[in-house]
Amino acid sequence: MKDEIRVSLKAIVSPVENKQTDLVEALRTLDAIVSNHSGDLHPQMRHFLQNRSYEKALLWLDGGEPEKGVCQK
Repeated sequence: MKDEIRVSLKAIVSPVENKQTDLVEALRTLDAIVSNHSGDLHPQMRHFLQNRSYEKALLWLDGGEPEKGVCQK
């Protein structure tokens, strides 16, 4: 599931670099993961995906520390 999330996030964050990936399909994939596997996701990843903070999700997935947003999470 982690690889599927990463591929979808990259397609959304960098659509020009990922020309072969369907943007709508990437969004549907992430929505399905949140809907069907919410309990399996790390709380931070779930938060990012539910709030559509895709750049933060990708940064966090790659080991970075995203800046806190307005919700302070």
